[in-house]
Amino acid sequence: MLSRSNVEERPVAPGDALGTIEEYDAGPGTYAGVDGIIRAAVAGTAVIDMTARIVTVKPVRNLKLPRAGSDVLGVVTSVRHDVVLLDLFAAVTLKPVPRFLYEFPSRLSGAVTIANIAEEYVKDIYDYYRPGDIVLARTLNSSTPYHLTTRGPQYGVLYARCSVCGAIMEPVNNRMMRCPKCRRTEKRKVSSLAGSRLLSINVRYGLQITYS
Repeated sequence: MLSRSNVEERPVAPGDALGTIEEYDAGPGTYAGVDGIIRAAVAGTAVIDMTARIVTVKPVRNLKLPRAGSDVLGVVTSVRHDVVLLDLFAAVTLKPVPRFLYEFPSRLSGAVTIANIAEEYVKDIYDYYRPGDIVLARTLNSSTPYHLTTRGPQYGVLYARCSVCGAIMEPVNNRMMRCPKCRRTEKRKVSSLAGSRLLSINVRYGLQITYS
């Protein structure tokens, strides 16, 4: 958002890219990497002064971010031959019952390598995840980019769009979803919580902002 005509402010997490050293000077709360990208060193509010050409980050205390072992929701942004990339947008808890916890202050980067997708051998990642899928995953580390796993029946796709008509598909079993509109079936790693009323309201909100 623009708080003043020459100043841009937005929430950031550690590691978020803020600009390049050709564009700005790296101020407090930031650092410049060897690649010339200025990144946030702390979680907080990035302040980009376009007149002074300097970027800083005002730290925020007690900011809620994932830790190792957190259960998170994310949208698949890219599927490659050996990794799935996601934008993480919220945290949930699965115990004692599944429920939504909170949204993150900004989208966080996450990745599931082919070894952490499922307990079985994965030949083709595209048979498990596709861009736009809403996924429940668990974090393996405590900072961005987050390493994720979807091993286990509770992890995997919660919501997905039909690749033909765009309708939200319904789970058939742990490896298949069906479109209620055109009846097309597509392979996915389906979470055992897909369709759960305990998460449906919040995840559907995430789905709306993802596809908007």
